[in-house]
Amino acid sequence: MNGTRPSPSALAALEARLLDLLVAHPAGLSEHELLKRLRECDPGFADFDAREPLSLFRGHYLLFHALYRLRERLARERRGRLRVDPLGMVLESEPLPCGEGGTALASDEPDFALCYADLDRLATVTVAEVSELLRRFHAACRRDGRRAALAVLELRDPVDAAAIKRQYRRLAMRHHPDRGGNGRRLGEINAALAVLEAHPGGFVRGERSFG
Repeated sequence: MNGTRPSPSALAALEARLLDLLVAHPAGLSEHELLKRLRECDPGFADFDAREPLSLFRGHYLLFHALYRLRERLARERRGRLRVDPLGMVLESEPLPCGEGGTALASDEPDFALCYADLDRLATVTVAEVSELLRRFHAACRRDGRRAALAVLELRDPVDAAAIKRQYRRLAMRHHPDRGGNGRRLGEINAALAVLEAHPGGFVRGERSFG
């Protein structure tokens, strides 16, 4: 991706595409899945390349800028809640409570939207900055990603690979829609397993037959 700042009309079109994708996938979509679909349907992501650090950063930054804009608009219009989460972006039916000034943030939700507010970053960021950001990101994933994913699976360390696999299968069977379960919860469970696969800490890639 180049560093050109998208026009207001391009941003509005991106928000509309994101909304369509999230409505079509009520269980939620991960950042990876959204970027893959946007590369196929949004001109601004046509040359996105996740293997190239600068392109990866720009794609990530623009995506989250648009997601937070969309979240604020939906909350302001009382049209539902967009949960922006590393384990999955989920459009929920209930709106966020608006406080004074029309803020769309829940009281316990940090305003990460501020980190993605400046689209000039698309043009000013350097390869060296991106490399350092990626280094910090991967370090944080190794430190925090496993703990957060285990919490979704209702586990905590110390836990071994066999226990993770058993718990995943138990929860996936319980929450599978074909068994009367919650599709959104199943999406969170699958996303948590994907995090553990990417940052195993002793977890060997196991069977995933309930997605």
